[in-house]
Amino acid sequence: MKRKGLLLAGVAFLAIGMVGLALFGSGIVSLSSAGSTPAARGAWIFRTGTDPNGQPIPFSGGMMMRASCADCHGVNGQGLRTPMFVSPNITYRNLTDPAGMLEPDGARGPTYADGQIRRAITQGIDAEGKPLAWPMPRWQLTDGEWNDLLAYLKTLP
Repeated sequence: MKRKGLLLAGVAFLAIGMVGLALFGSGIVSLSSAGSTPAARGAWIFRTGTDPNGQPIPFSGGMMMRASCADCHGVNGQGLRTPMFVSPNITYRNLTDPAGMLEPDGARGPTYADGQIRRAITQGIDAEGKPLAWPMPRWQLTDGEWNDLLAYLKTLP
């Protein structure tokens, strides 16, 4: 009897989740319907890889799976270590550090200005003009999405 109850509960949670995904994908549930600040919209983009209406932001290159900034750089932007790659800390404070961004290996890299951060995200080119590592996708951000994402990066600790 207990197993049947657990099975029914599992099916119910699955059904609720599918309804939620359907509403999200239809645009009925989205960040923009609630209204928000640029930083809140940027957080949405950073965490989901979608625009505030829930539509995937196009990208090229990089990993072969659908991802978001947070999937590779962590929810706080401070980088992740995975079996496939090590991602850097992309907090605004680190990227714009006058001493150079602190790399995962402890070395100092280039110092980024806002336009160079955008170029890294959209073209995969670092502040010194060198290509970023292969996992980095080239996100096709609109000007509004870029401004929102930058506003969010500036809020990260």
